[in-house]
Amino acid sequence: MPDILSEVLDTLELESSIYFRAQLSRPYSIAVPEHPNVVRFHIASEGRCVLSLEGVDPVAFGPGDLVMVPRGSGHVLSDDAEQAARPLSEVLDSSGFDGDGPLVYGGGGERTVLVCGHFGFSPRVTHPFLETLPPVLHLRRDEGPDYSWVERMLAFTEHESRTRPTGWQGVVERLSQVLFVYVLRAHLEQGEGDLGALAALSDPQLAAAMTCIHDSPATDWTLDTLAQKAGLSRSAFVRRFSSVCGVAPMKYLARWRMAWSRHLLARSSLTVGEIAARVGYASEAAFGRAFRDHFEEPPGAYRRAQREAESALAGPSPFSRSPIEADVDPRARP
Repeated sequence: MPDILSEVLDTLELESSIYFRAQLSRPYSIAVPEHPNVVRFHIASEGRCVLSLEGVDPVAFGPGDLVMVPRGSGHVLSDDAEQAARPLSEVLDSSGFDGDGPLVYGGGGERTVLVCGHFGFSPRVTHPFLETLPPVLHLRRDEGPDYSWVERMLAFTEHESRTRPTGWQGVVERLSQVLFVYVLRAHLEQGEGDLGALAALSDPQLAAAMTCIHDSPATDWTLDTLAQKAGLSRSAFVRRFSSVCGVAPMKYLARWRMAWSRHLLARSSLTVGEIAARVGYASEAAFGRAFRDHFEEPPGAYRRAQREAESALAGPSPFSRSPIEADVDPRARP
């Protein structure tokens, strides 16, 4: 059986990461701007904080708790959900934060210390696992793993970014993936009912169908054969899969084939024709049309662009090219 979650994360193409500490004191209220294709998180190591997001009840979290905003929605961090928030850009200016050390801000009262960060995924590749996650994920210390190790991970990540030894970018990306997987896995283990497509992995019948799709995308799957694998009637399978995953079964299959083919184009030496066969297309031409319709470029052009990017200079630290930093302030890095 494939590790479906790991496969999905591989195809989402983690592109950037940033981590920093925030030392806040009452009163404080900071408006973090929206940015798509970014997963944000905040871990309280001291004190208490309230995360507020439009359309969602405020989430209060304390030492050892972790909150994650999976889809990059704008939100407010404060000691009181009722007070007016100050834009993050203004907070950076007024605090004199220059990217070194913690961000220190607030009125001088009771202190809250947060480890904050984000990791950005490629905007060109999406998956129902991300799209159907709830607006906020909250892991309480007494209900999930101990996240004290994140502090040690943060120090190690800062060292990797500063010294840039061989393989440092891969190290930073893998650490970000580890954190994301821990959060999603903890929610699955807790049996949360609002995890969207991810919840299908804890549903034995839907998981059986998804395993077929991921294990053998080249198979000529139909609604009838997938429903049979799930042990459900065709109509019951379509209703249940669509309700839980937020997308119809055959559309999920088509999107997975495209995501996996893109991954193979970037990471393997298989020919375009071989990749077409591996993801269930009878001809290279049919695959090329589907790929172009989905990604707005032919597979050969995508592969060439990836090869050119790999042969170019490794580039700046992910801390300096973060999409959040670009939108907010170039100093907003650890």
